[in-house]
Order: sequence, then C-alpha cells, then structure tokens
Amino acid sequence: MVSLSADARCGSALITNTRSCGNDAFVLELQLSAPIGELRAGRFAMLSPENGAGPVIPRPISIYDYDGGIKISFLIQILGRGTRVLAALRPGHKVSITVPLGNGFPETIFNREAVAVAGGVGCAPFLTWLRQREAQSKNTHMIYGARSADRLYELDAFQQAPGRLVCATDDGSLGFVGNAVQAVQTEIAEGRISSDAVFLACGPAPLLHGFAAWAREQKVEAYLSLETYMGCGIGVCNACPTPSSESGAFSDWPWVKTCIQGPVFRLSDIRF
Repeated sequence: MVSLSADARCGSALITNTRSCGNDAFVLELQLSAPIGELRAGRFAMLSPENGAGPVIPRPISIYDYDGGIKISFLIQILGRGTRVLAALRPGHKVSITVPLGNGFPETIFNREAVAVAGGVGCAPFLTWLRQREAQSKNTHMIYGARSADRLYELDAFQQAPGRLVCATDDGSLGFVGNAVQAVQTEIAEGRISSDAVFLACGPAPLLHGFAAWAREQKVEAYLSLETYMGCGIGVCNACPTPSSESGAFSDWPWVKTCIQGPVFRLSDIRF
C-alpha cells in the first residue's frame, strides 16, 4: 500500500545555489514549483537529479531550512554515489523531489524545556526546530557535537538561531572536550539543563546508540530521528524497517517503517 503523506507532492525543483560546508558537506538550495505550507521540523524529502546522472533510486534527505514559500534547502554530507551526484549539480539544474515526507518532532513538547542533541550532519533538522521554538528560546538547548570543529557544519547559522548552543568536539578543537552525550551529562550535572526536559537526538549511529542507552538508563523522555536507508520514502519498498517495542505505540506489529511512522520516533516505541 502506498502511504504518501497527505501533504506530500512529487515534482521538479530548480537549484538556485550550492555552497560547501567544510570538506565533505554542502547546502543545496532549491526553488519549488509551489509552496508546501506549514512544515513541522524533522520531516524529509526524496531527491534525485533530473539530468539522468543517477542513481535511479532517490536519496532521503532531512529538510534543513524552509521559508514557508518556495525556497527550501538541504544540508547534505557526501557519503556515496548518490550524494556525490547531488553535490556535482549546479544552479540551473533541476532535481526530482517528493516533499514533505515522514513525521517530524512532536508538537506536544513545544511548551516544555527541550534539548536537541546533534552529531555532525545530524544537525540538519534542528535549524527549523530552533526557529519554531523562538518563543521558548529560554527553555531550548542544542548540544552540537562532532569529531572536530570543521565538522560542526553551518555553525554560524546555529549560533544565530534562537536557544542556547553548546558545542562539543572529540578532539577538543572547539567547546566541550568529548562527545555530545557526555556534554549533555555535564550540562545536567552542573544544573544548566534539567533532567525533566525532553531530549531529541539526530546523528550517526554511534551517537544515537550512546544517546539511547543513556536516555533509557536515566529514564528521560527521548525521541530519535533515525537516518535510515530508504528506497521510496512512501512505505512501498520495505527497505527501512525499525523493530518496534512490545510495549510501545506500534506494539501490534514487530516492525515499523522509518519513512512513514518515522523518521522521528519516541524512544520507548522502538527497539534501538
């Protein structure tokens, strides 16, 4: 069964700009054919070049920035053939796009103290999230970690966004010395963040597994934005299964599809 999001649309978008972020990432700025309306942070798009450069299967990319009109952008790390092809495109080229897809961060947490925990390019969904929480900026924190300062992509944008930003680098080149989860633990221990806050995480698998283990041990309310390989983004190909928790919201089935039930999941709803 095709499970295309009710507000999603397939079409063509014009590349208006590309800019590098460090040595291995870039921002792709697009002009849509029409606005997509109000957009909850944490949703994603499926992107592929229209010039036949391939690959045929589109790539799932988190939405980085959206102005509410026809301008939308994506922060993309160059990892394989698909992202290399997207990185080679230039202004004037077009991409095929299906957007917006999936479920984003829950709206029910907007009035609570909230902490975003990001690793590297996992920062992408949080720029929109921070801006949407501008009225709650005093209760909004972002812990942004990476191996080194040059992998804190688009740092200027996050420094200018609402909320409190804490940087962490494994090599100590900027901010807290250590990973993002260790930085969270320190922030709580020193009283700058409450353990009663809700915590959201997005980033590479080691960060998410470390975060999930800590969140379960500390019994905090936590959500994960999973970066899972997908083939279609609409629930057809079954390429993005995530095991469900026997006591969670999806307990009636052993697997959930990251593309339609996620990519944002309450930690207690999945086995991760």
